[in-house]
Amino acid sequence: MKNKYPDFTKLNRLLVACFEAEKLYYNAADDAQTTELKRFLNFMAVERNRMANTISSELSSRDIEPLKFDAEKGHQDRTWDDIKKALENFNSEVIIKQCIARDLNNIKRYNELIHNHQLPDITLGILYKQKQQLEWYIKQAGEHIVNPSLKEPATRDEALHGTPPEKEKKRTDDDEHGRIINLRAM
Repeated sequence: MKNKYPDFTKLNRLLVACFEAEKLYYNAADDAQTTELKRFLNFMAVERNRMANTISSELSSRDIEPLKFDAEKGHQDRTWDDIKKALENFNSEVIIKQCIARDLNNIKRYNELIHNHQLPDITLGILYKQKQQLEWYIKQAGEHIVNPSLKEPATRDEALHGTPPEKEKKRTDDDEHGRIINLRAM
């Protein structure tokens, strides 16, 4: 199978790049100082892990050994001084931009594999879907730069497909500022 599809080696390198992106988001979440940003970055790390595991499963299903990547999460060798320094100098905009840059680099890898057409159609379909998800995640990360206190989606489906229309409707007992109005008679 590997000889028939020479891009499996590149797919294996993409697998490692996905694990590296997961580690980057996970470490950024460790250093994040707001709950909203920490949750968002952890969500992004989990999504990168899902992508990596899907690629790993696809490689295994084709009898190709996935590259092992020791993506130990977190800063295992940090001293308290290192942690304190990271927290004092934490800049969410810089961290998110670094994560976006990693994702953009991975999108180049996805594009190369998709446009080469040197992988089975099923594999190309998986890569295309993951590339679309990654592009959407980059957009979400950009919104966190503009609004760092942005809350993360309530569910994975909401993150992937947006807020369902029924949740977007404004409640009739809300005022223009989103506050609940007491409708009891005085």
